[in-house]
Amino acid sequence: MNGGPPGTLRGAERQIAELLARHGVLTRRDLARHSGLPLTTVTGAAARLRARGVVEEVRDAPSVPHRPGRPASALRLTPRKSLAGAVVITHRVARAALVSADGRLSGRVEEPMAWLQCPDIVAECRRLIAEARRRAGDTTPLERIVVGLPVPLKAGSGISLLEEPPDGAPRESVPATRWLFQDIAPQLAAAFGVPATVENVCNLGALGELAFGAARGRRHMIYLHLVIGMGAGLVVNGELVHGASGLAGELSHLHVDPAGPMCACGARGCLGTVATADHILDAARPLYGPGVSIYDVLGLAAQGDTAVRRVLEDVGRLVATSLAPACVMLNPEMVVIDGNLGPAAASLIDGLRDELRRHMPTGTFQALTFTLGQLGDTAELTGAARFLSNPGPSLPR
Repeated sequence: MNGGPPGTLRGAERQIAELLARHGVLTRRDLARHSGLPLTTVTGAAARLRARGVVEEVRDAPSVPHRPGRPASALRLTPRKSLAGAVVITHRVARAALVSADGRLSGRVEEPMAWLQCPDIVAECRRLIAEARRRAGDTTPLERIVVGLPVPLKAGSGISLLEEPPDGAPRESVPATRWLFQDIAPQLAAAFGVPATVENVCNLGALGELAFGAARGRRHMIYLHLVIGMGAGLVVNGELVHGASGLAGELSHLHVDPAGPMCACGARGCLGTVATADHILDAARPLYGPGVSIYDVLGLAAQGDTAVRRVLEDVGRLVATSLAPACVMLNPEMVVIDGNLGPAAASLIDGLRDELRRHMPTGTFQALTFTLGQLGDTAELTGAARFLSNPGPSLPR
């Protein structure tokens, strides 16, 4: 509720607010009857509460009796505004926004960021959220901080390594920023004075599409982040699957070619070494020149370029061979492709669908729907709303 700081309601105003907190919706006559106050006193106090945003008018509410003449009118406490401060860090940029419980974003910020060179991620998150507040012009207290990082995370310990450092080498000696090797949620909570959640960006994207995008109403889905990075968010029975070490959904590190190139994880032939933007560009450069970018390629695919569409179909097929066992084990009802790919995703989905059909039992495959995400590059920020408590009216004390 936005009616002022605790302790500011007195006398008739407080009685009315307490009655509305107890009963939900009441007419002014009901308030006078329950409180024992004169109707004129109730009317005056209600007008002051409305002016302060503590209560709001409700017309034709189910609990309001209908009488001939003027439409029935009642009052209720104004629903409390619930906001999270969200920061999402990808391998290229940092995004921040204020996120409401219904998934609306305000004060959005986007900046280039070399995140592995950031010495103090908590200070950077404070700066980004302060800028989001400034742009939104909103000083509502935050209920939670949500930070998304482009790495697998294990609760309580930071990054979850796919390969351990060499014997005798400290974890911090691995070339990465030191704060990655600790749980930064307590530091964020102390800095902002509210609970904090640190989550993988693909998982946040899955939550965004599940609650507000292409997977609304679904309970079992796989969210795929492909081409511009690679990963997956797994949702079973409406809940994220993290796995024992936070490594669930690390699609890019499935081994597909024993003789393939070395991966940063220390293994050879991971999917992320042969089905990424670099792989696509290697196929596109002989046709379109050395200066072609992945965004040029996606644009050509959206325009129907046959050669590029075939390359993306092949990527879809390659991903499908690794994804098929997960689909058989989890039996999802939907696969959502990262909406950042836009129309270019159609070719990738065609390849994905065709290959999954070959590698899955008919019944499991027929349960699947394939679709492009609806939220684009806002999916991860929007997913932060799932960590907010259900907003409802609250009473100043």
